[in-house]
Amino acid sequence: MPIIESDRMLFNRVWATGAKAVREHRISALFDITRNTPTLEQYQDGNGQRMTDMIKVVQLGILQLLGSKEPTDPEPGKRPASSPGRPLCRAS
Repeated sequence: MPIIESDRMLFNRVWATGAKAVREHRISALFDITRNTPTLEQYQDGNGQRMTDMIKVVQLGILQLLGSKEPTDPEPGKRPASSPGRPLCRAS
Protein backbone atom coordinates (compact mmCIF):
# COMPACT_ATOMS: atom_id res chain seq x y z
CA MET A 1 0.00 0.00 0.00
CA PRO A 2 1.64 3.27 -1.06
CA ILE A 3 2.34 5.97 1.49
CA ILE A 4 0.48 9.19 0.79
CA GLU A 5 1.29 12.66 2.11
CA SER A 6 -1.53 12.53 4.67
CA ASP A 7 0.05 9.35 6.12
CA ARG A 8 3.31 11.23 6.59
CA MET A 9 1.55 14.21 8.16
CA LEU A 10 -0.39 11.97 10.56
CA PHE A 11 2.73 10.05 11.54
CA ASN A 12 4.71 13.26 12.11
CA ARG A 13 1.93 14.68 14.29
CA VAL A 14 1.56 11.49 16.32
CA TRP A 15 5.33 11.12 16.73
CA ALA A 16 5.80 14.74 17.83
CA THR A 17 2.99 14.41 20.37
CA GLY A 18 4.39 11.11 21.69
CA ALA A 19 7.93 12.52 21.95
CA LYS A 20 6.57 15.53 23.83
CA ALA A 21 4.78 13.18 26.27
CA VAL A 22 8.03 11.26 26.79
CA ARG A 23 9.83 14.49 27.72
CA GLU A 24 7.03 15.95 29.84
CA HIS A 25 6.41 12.76 31.79
CA ARG A 26 10.11 11.93 32.02
CA ILE A 27 9.79 8.44 30.56
CA SER A 28 13.52 7.77 30.64
CA ALA A 29 13.30 4.39 28.90
CA LEU A 30 12.14 6.18 25.73
CA PHE A 31 14.43 9.24 25.78
CA ASP A 32 16.96 7.77 23.34
CA ILE A 33 14.39 6.83 20.70
CA THR A 34 12.93 10.34 20.71
CA ARG A 35 16.22 12.16 20.11
CA ASN A 36 15.67 11.90 16.35
CA THR A 37 12.39 11.88 14.48
CA PRO A 38 12.14 8.88 12.18
CA THR A 39 10.48 9.11 8.80
CA LEU A 40 7.38 7.01 8.27
CA GLU A 41 9.49 4.64 6.17
CA GLN A 42 12.07 4.27 8.96
CA TYR A 43 9.26 3.58 11.40
CA GLN A 44 7.77 0.93 9.13
CA ASP A 45 11.17 -0.70 8.56
CA GLY A 46 12.09 -0.78 12.26
CA ASN A 47 12.61 -4.05 14.08
CA GLY A 48 13.49 -5.49 17.45
CA GLN A 49 13.71 -3.26 20.53
CA ARG A 50 13.91 -0.12 18.40
CA MET A 51 10.55 -0.94 16.83
CA THR A 52 9.05 -1.75 20.22
CA ASP A 53 10.18 1.63 21.56
CA MET A 54 8.93 3.47 18.47
CA ILE A 55 5.55 1.78 18.85
CA LYS A 56 5.39 2.97 22.48
CA VAL A 57 6.09 6.56 21.40
CA VAL A 58 3.38 6.33 18.72
CA GLN A 59 0.93 4.86 21.25
CA LEU A 60 1.66 7.71 23.65
CA GLY A 61 1.09 10.20 20.84
CA ILE A 62 -2.24 8.63 19.95
CA LEU A 63 -3.35 8.60 23.59
CA GLN A 64 -2.41 12.27 23.97
CA LEU A 65 -4.21 13.24 20.76
CA LEU A 66 -7.29 11.37 21.93
CA GLY A 67 -7.30 13.41 25.12
CA SER A 68 -5.83 11.05 27.69
CA LYS A 69 -4.25 13.07 30.49
CA GLU A 70 -1.77 10.49 31.77
CA PRO A 71 0.38 8.28 29.58
CA THR A 72 0.04 4.59 30.22
CA ASP A 73 2.76 2.04 29.81
CA PRO A 74 1.84 0.45 26.47
CA GLU A 75 2.22 -3.29 26.45
CA PRO A 76 5.36 -4.36 24.58
CA GLY A 77 4.68 -5.69 21.11
CA LYS A 78 1.25 -4.11 20.77
CA ARG A 79 0.69 -2.19 17.57
CA PRO A 80 -0.72 1.33 17.75
CA ALA A 81 -4.19 2.08 16.51
CA SER A 82 -4.37 3.18 12.91
CA SER A 83 -6.57 5.52 10.97
CA PRO A 84 -9.50 3.89 9.18
CA GLY A 85 -8.36 2.20 6.01
CA ARG A 86 -4.77 3.47 6.29
CA PRO A 87 -2.47 1.41 8.56
CA LEU A 88 0.10 3.45 10.44
CA CYS A 89 2.44 0.51 10.67
CA ARG A 90 3.43 -2.31 8.41
CA ALA A 91 1.14 -5.32 8.50
CA SER A 92 2.86 -8.53 9.62
